[in-house]
Amino acid sequence: MNVSISEEQGMLQDSVRKFVQNEVPLTRVRTLAAEPKGLNDELWTRIAEQGWLGILIPEAPGGLGMGVQELAVVCEELGRGAVPGPFVSTVLVAKLIAESGNDAAKAAWLEKLASGLTRGALALFEESHEIDLSAIATKAIGSNGGLLLNGKKQIVGDAQAANLFAVAARNDDGRLVFCLVEADAPGVTVKPNKLADLTSRSGNVTFKNVQVSKDAVITKCAEDAYRKMLNVANICIAADCVGGADYIHKLTVAYVKERTQFGKQVGSFQAVRHPLVDMFAELEAAKSATYYSAWALDANSPDADAAVAIARNTATQSYRNVTNGCLQAHGGIGFTWEYDLHIFLKRAKHNQHLHGSSHDYDEIICKKALGI
Repeated sequence: MNVSISEEQGMLQDSVRKFVQNEVPLTRVRTLAAEPKGLNDELWTRIAEQGWLGILIPEAPGGLGMGVQELAVVCEELGRGAVPGPFVSTVLVAKLIAESGNDAAKAAWLEKLASGLTRGALALFEESHEIDLSAIATKAIGSNGGLLLNGKKQIVGDAQAANLFAVAARNDDGRLVFCLVEADAPGVTVKPNKLADLTSRSGNVTFKNVQVSKDAVITKCAEDAYRKMLNVANICIAADCVGGADYIHKLTVAYVKERTQFGKQVGSFQAVRHPLVDMFAELEAAKSATYYSAWALDANSPDADAAVAIARNTATQSYRNVTNGCLQAHGGIGFTWEYDLHIFLKRAKHNQHLHGSSHDYDEIICKKALGI
């Protein structure tokens, strides 16, 4: 096992980092905050041109045929720049369809998702916000040779930007299925959520008597697919946290080297230096956990579920601790709107609550790693 970044992955990392620096500087991130979808079509087209949207799609339908480790590399760099937009949501929907065994759905959507013509969103969670499969109550009942979809999904990431929803629901037999529903289909309503995080978008989506054709239903191993999607989504979150925390930590180290107080560099004071060391150690642990979990998923390792849960909790907590600590190290300027630190602090807080809570993943760690 070698979870360090390979030469090819390093080239990918450099490519994404340069793209973010050139195309999505933080000045542009602030501008995009005013966009209802969190991005504009011009930026989305530029992202699509890089080919990253097809990172988990096989090469034949127009993808890159890469793995979760490469996806983590991309997400780390997007997180380093606090880049907004439905990149992860689209990649996850593409992965779901690519592994669905539904040839009609593959033909209809994979090329469009890989090219950016279609933006995807996973509609998984309901009123309880629980990640357990038992919480899914949305109904997809047989009707006119297809299914009739009724239910409400909450906190659907990138709902405002999505053209295509992958909706987790229960069929007539109570079995889990995924329904592929276009955002403009009759009976689909999106209500945007108000978020403190300027770089994220989510919405509550209602499906009322939405007709779904049989070609747009994924039934093959749907429960396994749900768990896989959740695992990959959490690796994306962890990698985003690692990238954002690393950027803010480096920014703060540079700041305390330049800032003077009482005739000395602020960074010379132990009360500033040692917390930065603690943050660095915590960040490195989060990075190791993240890339190990990505390797574990790619390798179908038996400890993958536990590894992902550990990475998710370690990285989200690290991001929150680093942004809080760096805010303290900056002093007053760190609280100002004009300074960029608050963008990352809000993103860190938002990431902590994506796809469940830390308590949900503590339970997974208890069961999968500790056997209790």
